[in-house]
Amino acid sequence: MKLEKGISVIIPTYKGEKYISKLLDTIINQTMDFNLFEVILIVNGPKDNTESIIEKYMKENPEVNIILTESNKGVSNARNKGIKLAKRQYTIFIDDDDYISYNYLKTLYEYAGENRIVLGSFFDVDEDSGEISESYLTAPLLKYSGIIENPFNDEMTGALVITQNKLIPTVNVKNSSFNPELKNGVDVSYYSKFYAENDFEIYIVDKSKEAIYYRLWRDNSISRQKLSYEFNVKDRLKVINDINKGLEISKNQEIYNFIKTLTAGQVVMINKYLKENPSDYQKVLKDICSYNFKFFPYKYLNEDIEKLNNTKRELIISYAFSPTNTTTSNVVSKRILTEKQNVDVVCASLNDLNKDHLLEKIVDEYVVNKYIIESDFSTEWDNIKNFTKKALEILPKYDKIYSRAFFSHSHFLALEYKLKYPKTYWRAEFSDPLVKPLGKRTSSEIDDKEYVNRINSILKEKNLKSINVNQDVNLICEYLTFIFADEIIFTNENQKKVMISNLPSNIKINDTISPHPTLDDKYYYITDYDYKIDKNYLNFAYFGNIFSKRSFEDFISAFLNIKNKDNVRIHIFTKSKTLFEQVLPKEIYDISILNNEVNYLEFLNLTKKFDVLLVEDSYTKDDEIINPYLPSKISDYKGSKTSIWAVCEDSSPTDKLDLKYKSKLNDYNSNIQTLNKIIMDKVNLDSCDEIINENVYQRMRINQLTDKLSELIEIANREFKKDEEYEAQITQLNQNLKNLKKEHEIILNSNSWKLTSNFRKIGKKFK
Repeated sequence: MKLEKGISVIIPTYKGEKYISKLLDTIINQTMDFNLFEVILIVNGPKDNTESIIEKYMKENPEVNIILTESNKGVSNARNKGIKLAKRQYTIFIDDDDYISYNYLKTLYEYAGENRIVLGSFFDVDEDSGEISESYLTAPLLKYSGIIENPFNDEMTGALVITQNKLIPTVNVKNSSFNPELKNGVDVSYYSKFYAENDFEIYIVDKSKEAIYYRLWRDNSISRQKLSYEFNVKDRLKVINDINKGLEISKNQEIYNFIKTLTAGQVVMINKYLKENPSDYQKVLKDICSYNFKFFPYKYLNEDIEKLNNTKRELIISYAFSPTNTTTSNVVSKRILTEKQNVDVVCASLNDLNKDHLLEKIVDEYVVNKYIIESDFSTEWDNIKNFTKKALEILPKYDKIYSRAFFSHSHFLALEYKLKYPKTYWRAEFSDPLVKPLGKRTSSEIDDKEYVNRINSILKEKNLKSINVNQDVNLICEYLTFIFADEIIFTNENQKKVMISNLPSNIKINDTISPHPTLDDKYYYITDYDYKIDKNYLNFAYFGNIFSKRSFEDFISAFLNIKNKDNVRIHIFTKSKTLFEQVLPKEIYDISILNNEVNYLEFLNLTKKFDVLLVEDSYTKDDEIINPYLPSKISDYKGSKTSIWAVCEDSSPTDKLDLKYKSKLNDYNSNIQTLNKIIMDKVNLDSCDEIINENVYQRMRINQLTDKLSELIEIANREFKKDEEYEAQITQLNQNLKNLKKEHEIILNSNSWKLTSNFRKIGKKFK
């Protein structure tokens, strides 16, 4: 369709008899040549006197090209009808209760261009008093003029996503449409896709031209809607769903980031509802989850938005950080999500480790700048030194830094940063003790005389004990962090006691006890992990692996004493499925469901779906003065509100927690009694037959594990025997190949037919 010169003015009207005359007066008095514009008025919804008023204007002003039509109910249907009928080169949308200055069309048209959107000035008009004032859209339109270099910023957002006050090339408008399924939020929905599909420059007409769009506020305006679940939640989620469609087709990062910001206004309206109706929070979360959004601003949900964005950001130093999927990177992410302040982050790329991009998407809402140091994973000193050196070359100055170990790279970088900027406040968190008792090595030697001498010169000034090249990297990391950090964060009192037990008396630390963070409820609903759970059973869940110090045996002993095992299911999520298959006795294996490990947010979602969550302390009595370890998953379990059964070592951090179901590590009767209580509480059934005598049970388990070990040895021997047979066959094949080569050499140097007989026989076999 070839478009004519000029402007198509599209005006939807719904019960507009009270206002339409004011607009039509400004239309028929435009200074623009009437041959250069057409006015398409689309009546939608119930009829009133609007059509008669328009027809009167048409009759009295035949020189103005006014087209009157109608559409199905809804502003989107009306605008789409107008788009279909538009014949001019450029399009402007005007609402029936608004009006424009007399030079508006002519002035905007003067600055039109093929790849340009032109905006005029903008003012609000009070419906009752007629008073004209500036609105939240006005400031940038009065402040700027000409082509805007960076239009997709916070200041311009309102002006860019309101449908009115824009001259737009019609060819682009005809390739778009308004969503008729939306009752409100239509403008944001439309422009989230419109800007993603097109590449425009934005031009603002100078305010001195007085090309003005006047917007009238009416009683039924969206901003004055009464709170309701339908309007504030369901309608907002529909708009966010459309915004996500814009994200999917966005052509560059600037537009992508701009479209993401459009979700914030929708969340503000959800928050208004939640403030008055907090009991509906989980209902809202489930509705959000049902959409499976590519992006949703969880950062803003149910928060006081004004308190979230700090201007002075802390630098987070974390060798492993999201999307790298490790416990330490997840805990650092949790710190950021619970402290609710924008931060900058420096981390290593660690491309050789597993990634969790779902958590990355959420925590990155708080990350303004991320400095990524290219590095594969290694705990060797050279890797630590390289990470530190590269990071220091690019990091600006910060007033505050935070680092967390495990891994020691983070603290070593923070130390160097502190030495470079002594006034910077350094918070250092230890997840667990880095140094093991009894002289056990947990890392390699530092083996760097230059570094050791440099640090010792600083320690000497402080009259502190020096470090040595033959000491462990982790030991030096702990020692130097205690000296130079302004604040040490421990997860529990036991950890503090263990870690400072060997600290020289002249080193004083400023410490804080801060358990692993528990995330807000909203983060448990970001994903709805599709996992089938039969509620006819009592469902237990275990997340994690088993080691020599954390064996799962306490749970096995308890479950073996269940009277009706068919009433129970144990769901295990682990990287060590094969190990569980070997360790679990048949009776427990038959009621267990083994699954692969899941990513962090899937794990959070799953914790809400079971009846009881299982956690077990590590055995430390042979190594530590007191158990210093608090399993990080307990903080996540707590947030799920699901019952927890913890098997605890005496006086461990877990043992000190207020949990309804606790039993003792390596205490046979305690574990059985706790399971009895759980089953009685949950299903009110007798749980056990006559309890197997502990000595009998131990002999039974030893026999089971011995049989399993014998089976594995037999399998291994069989496999090794196969290897021996394969080696013999390979040796024979190699010998045949050598013989073949010899015959081939003879053939090349002889015409004897007889000498080629073996070669020909082999050749026939290959055929």
